[in-house]
Amino acid sequence: MLMNELAGHTLGGYYLEEEVGRGSMGVVYRGKQIALGREVAIKVLPQVLARDTSYIARFIREAQIIAGLNHPNIVQIYDAGQQQSLLYFIMEFVQGPTLANLLYLDGMIPQHLAAEYAAQIADALDAAYKERHVIHRDIKPENLMLNRWGKIKVMDFGLARASGLQTITVARTLVGSIYYASPEQVWGHTLDNRSDIYALGVVLYEMVSGRRPFNGRTMPELTQMIIKGSITPPGTLNPELSPELEQIIMTALSRDRHKRYSEASLMAEALRGLHLPIPSNTGALPLGQRLQRPLQPPKRPQAQRPRYMEQVEDLPTKKQPTQEMKPIPHTPSHPSLANNPTAQQASPLPPTYEDRQAISNIPTHPFPRPQQQEELAQQERATNARSDEQQAPEKNQDRHKLWQQLQQLFKSP
Repeated sequence: MLMNELAGHTLGGYYLEEEVGRGSMGVVYRGKQIALGREVAIKVLPQVLARDTSYIARFIREAQIIAGLNHPNIVQIYDAGQQQSLLYFIMEFVQGPTLANLLYLDGMIPQHLAAEYAAQIADALDAAYKERHVIHRDIKPENLMLNRWGKIKVMDFGLARASGLQTITVARTLVGSIYYASPEQVWGHTLDNRSDIYALGVVLYEMVSGRRPFNGRTMPELTQMIIKGSITPPGTLNPELSPELEQIIMTALSRDRHKRYSEASLMAEALRGLHLPIPSNTGALPLGQRLQRPLQPPKRPQAQRPRYMEQVEDLPTKKQPTQEMKPIPHTPSHPSLANNPTAQQASPLPPTYEDRQAISNIPTHPFPRPQQQEELAQQERATNARSDEQQAPEKNQDRHKLWQQLQQLFKSP
C-alpha cells in the first residue's frame, strides 16, 4: 500500500484522517483512536524504508526513547504496533505551528518569546539527558512545535542516541541538519549533551536575528565556516536585542564545548533570569515568573506561501462564476391564500391590475437615455418629498413622546 493511500484507512484501532508531515524517517498522519475518540498523531514507516533493517531499528528505537521520557515539553507516545508489514506508533497530536513556520512567516520572533521558548527546549533537553542519557542530535526549528497553549514540544527523536540502546549510525558519520550541527559533530567526535546545547544556541540565534549564524553556498564551505568561521553577534542584526540575551547565545555557540553551558538547565536558568521588555501593557517582567496567561503563538499557518504574498495588498480577486437568476415567485395578495403555502405553490394567482401597471412602467431599454434618466430622477424626488411630508407629523409626535419620557425620567422627586 502506498503512503499517499493510507488516509481513510485504519491501523490497529486508529483511523488515519490526513497526512500532516513527512520526514526522512516516516510519514505522520492526523487520526483518531476509534475506541476513545481521541485525536492522535500516527507515525508510519514507509514500506520502501522497511526493506532496510537499519531504518526499522531506528524507527523502533525512536518509539522506545520517547516512551522512556516523561516531560511536558517532550511529545508523548501512547502506543505502537505493526499491521500488514507497516510499522507505526501513536503520539499525542500537537495542534500548533513549528518554529520553522513562524520564522518563515514572520522572519523573527520577539526576544521575550524566543527566550521563553529556548528555556522550555533547554528543560526538555536537560530532562532527556539526565533521565535516559538521550542526545537528540537533530534540534532544529522544524522539530520544535508549539501547542495551542504556546508550550514547546520537542519532536522527532529518530536520530537520537541513548545509552543502553543499539548504536545504528556508523562512526564518524554526520547526522541531522548541517546548519545546526556542532563543530564536534562535523569533526566526528563523541557527542554529549553540549552538542544539543550548541544546536539550541543556533535556533535561538535564528529566532532573534532572522538568520542562521553560518551559511555557505556548498557543503564544504559551510562545514569550514562552522569549524573556523567567526560568528556575527546577533545584536548586529537586531539592534533591539538585549546584551544579556546575546551573551547567553554566544556562550551556547562557543566552538570549544568546555566553554558552553555544562548542562541545559543552567542555560534555562540564565534565560529565565532575564528582564526583557514585553511589548504590552504588562511592562518588563522576569521570564522566570510564570505569567497568568500562557504565551500564545500566532495561529498555525494552514499552508506554506511565499513571503511576498504577505506584503501584497489589493490583489485582484478571483472572478466568481455568474449564477443564473431565479424568477421571484409571485406573492398572492388574496387574504385566503396569504397563510397557505400549499395553495400558493399549487395555484399561483395571476398578476393583479396594480402588478400589470407596475410592469408597464418599467423602461424596455436596460440603460435609459439621458432624457429618460432626468424624468426618472424628477419622479423619484417628487415621491421622496411626498413621503417626507407624510412622515413629518409622525416624526413630530415621536419626538414629543420621547421628550415627555425624558422629563418623567429626570424629574426630581
